[in-house]
Amino acid sequence: MGNGKAYDKTEFIRLHEVLYDILSEITRVCRKFNINYFLIGGSAIGAYFWQGIIPFDDDIDIGMTRDNYERFLKLAPQELRGDYLLQCYATEPHMPYYFAKVRKRHTLYVETVTKDVPMHQGIFVDVIPFDSIPESSKAERLQWKTANFIYEIILSKELESENFIHPLTDRILCAILPKSVLVWMLKCVQTWYNNRGKVWYNNVMIHNDHIPTADLDNLQTVQFGKLKVFVPDNLEQYLHRHYPTLKKHLSNEEIEQYAHAPLKLSLG
Repeated sequence: MGNGKAYDKTEFIRLHEVLYDILSEITRVCRKFNINYFLIGGSAIGAYFWQGIIPFDDDIDIGMTRDNYERFLKLAPQELRGDYLLQCYATEPHMPYYFAKVRKRHTLYVETVTKDVPMHQGIFVDVIPFDSIPESSKAERLQWKTANFIYEIILSKELESENFIHPLTDRILCAILPKSVLVWMLKCVQTWYNNRGKVWYNNVMIHNDHIPTADLDNLQTVQFGKLKVFVPDNLEQYLHRHYPTLKKHLSNEEIEQYAHAPLKLSLG
């Protein structure tokens, strides 16, 4: 979440350079240890249409299946070079998100919603865990609702501002349950179906990131800026599942709503 201000064109270009730099370091570590990752969301759109970051986007998102994700969390703190750091609950307990970030030291990307959280606030690439989901839509919805309920309580631990209003039940449970217990509970819900047959993977926290297991078993290499990176097989099908109105060209009004500069930005 930014502050509503548009990026300066020059800093936008330089921000993209830093994002590619972080992704390059992630790729190096993943190749060294045979950890599979894949572009998701807007980054996958960028790879499909532009062979790089969407020209008006300001972040990179990658996914990993849970086994790869856990290996990455274990290895990255020691393996990332000195200019980079892994940010997750284990490395920074005040980090509020359910996913990890790889940040670049000596940079700043301070967002409104997290401006008061005592954690590193450098430019980042998001690393999202993907887990198996049930074939029953009713069971999937229950998993999604339970996970997000727990996640709201976790957010209540760290994000207290006019920008994030928490229900009374969240605040009560937030006061009763330690964050470590909540993080454990959330992971249990996210991974509940991982040993029950894998037909689809999904970012459990949202509804529309479904990827068939076969498409993650057969990742494809694509150009992304100057990098060679991975995307799910049948990329176009994945994108149309996630974005039913997928299109390359947006109106100026749509572009203006896409990305906004953070409160503080320092490119190092």
